[in-house]
Amino acid sequence: MISASRARAYREAIRQGFPWRAIADTPTPVDRHDSLAEELGARSAWIKRDDISGAKHGGNKLRKLEFLLADALAGDYRGVLTYGAVGSNHILSTSHYARSLGLECCGIVRPQPPTPYVEETLRYHLLLGTRLVPAADAESTARVRERMLAEEGAWYDIPLGGSSVLGCLGYVCGALELAEQVKSGECPAPDLIYLPCGSSGSTLGLDLGLSLCGLPTRIVAARVVSDNMTSMDRIRSLAGQLRQLLEGVCPLPEAEPLHRVEFRAEFLGDGYALPTGEALAAIEFMRRQTSTRLEYTYSGKAAATLLSDGREGRHKDLNVLFWNTYNSRPPPAALPPLNRDELPGVLRESLPAG
Repeated sequence: MISASRARAYREAIRQGFPWRAIADTPTPVDRHDSLAEELGARSAWIKRDDISGAKHGGNKLRKLEFLLADALAGDYRGVLTYGAVGSNHILSTSHYARSLGLECCGIVRPQPPTPYVEETLRYHLLLGTRLVPAADAESTARVRERMLAEEGAWYDIPLGGSSVLGCLGYVCGALELAEQVKSGECPAPDLIYLPCGSSGSTLGLDLGLSLCGLPTRIVAARVVSDNMTSMDRIRSLAGQLRQLLEGVCPLPEAEPLHRVEFRAEFLGDGYALPTGEALAAIEFMRRQTSTRLEYTYSGKAAATLLSDGREGRHKDLNVLFWNTYNSRPPPAALPPLNRDELPGVLRESLPAG
C-alpha cells in the first residue's frame, strides 16, 4: 500500500489535471460499529459517512459534481442539463450545488413507482428553482436532450447519475482519501467494501482508486438498476475510458479494470425504486444498530447484500466497510407547498396517492 503522502500527491495531481471545485466536506468520517461487526461475524465493521458529505445536502453525488460543475464553469455554460427519475437524488444534488455556483439546472425526468420521498423532492425543487422537463420514455428523453443541447453554449450535459468519465474521478479521489485514513490509523484496510451500484460511477472510481493505492480490497457492488438501464457493456467501456483519462496523470497499475469488483443483483427485486423485503429489513436493522439512515432504492439494497453475506459466514476474520452513499441531511424546514393539479402527468403519476 502506498504512503499517505503519495495518496495525497495522486489526489492533488488529479485535481490539478482536470477542472475541479471544492464542494464536498471531505474527508468524510469512517465510523466503527462493533454491534454491526458482531452481526456480520466480522473482525471489524465500519461505515464511510458520505451521507454527510455536505453541510446542507450530502451523498455520493458531491464527489462527482466537484469535477462536473467545475467543467461547466470552465466552459462558461449558463446551466447544467441532467437526467433521472422524478424523485432522483442525483438531480436534486446537482441542482442544489449548481445553483450555489450560479448555474441553472434542468432535469429531464422520467416516471418512477410512487414513493413517499417523491413529493418532498419535488417541493425541494420548487425551493431551488430547478427546471424539470417530463419525458415519458427513453425516446422522448433523447428528443428533449437533443433540442436543449442545440442551444449553443447554454447547457452542459451531465449523464445519468453524474457517471461520465470525468465524474468517476470523484471516487478515484475517494479511494485515495480512504487510503490516507487507513495510513493515519483511523480504520484498518478494508477487505470488503459494500455500496450500491446504479450508473456505476462510484464503483468504477473506487475500483481504479484502490488499485492506485495498492490496496487488495474487494468491492461488492449491489446493482439497483436492470441491465437495460445500465448495461455491463457500458460499465466496462466506462472503466476503460477512465483508465485512459488518467494515463500520464498518475502511475497506473497493470491490474485489469473491474478485477476486484463483484457485481450482485439478487436484491434488485422487481426493479429500480421498488422496495424488497430484504432491503426494508436491512434499513430497519441499520437504523436500530448503527443509527444509520438508509432508503430502499439504493443504500438499503446494498445493506441487504451486506447482511446476507454476513449470515452466510463470508466475513469471518475480515474488516468490512459499508460506504454510505445516501444523503442523510434533512431538507429545509419550510419547503413550499406542491399543487398536484398543476403538475404534468409524468410528475403527478409518480406521487403516492393522497
